[in-house]
Amino acid sequence: MALALVSTEFLTAMGLLVVLVGVPLFVLGVIALVTGYIQYDAERYLEELEAAEAAEVAEVAEDGELADD
Repeated sequence: MALALVSTEFLTAMGLLVVLVGVPLFVLGVIALVTGYIQYDAERYLEELEAAEAAEVAEVAEDGELADD
């Protein structure tokens, strides 16, 4: 009932402000979330690669062979 006391122009202006501010904030939030996940996944993948490389170097050292790195 109180909504009927507010003019339609004011409601339209408020709606436009919500869209102009809310949509870009939502999009930036999604971009930040995706970027954070990609960074986390890349760090985890690099840690796995480094662990595999360390294991390979240790295996070569145990065999007594020289690594060509």
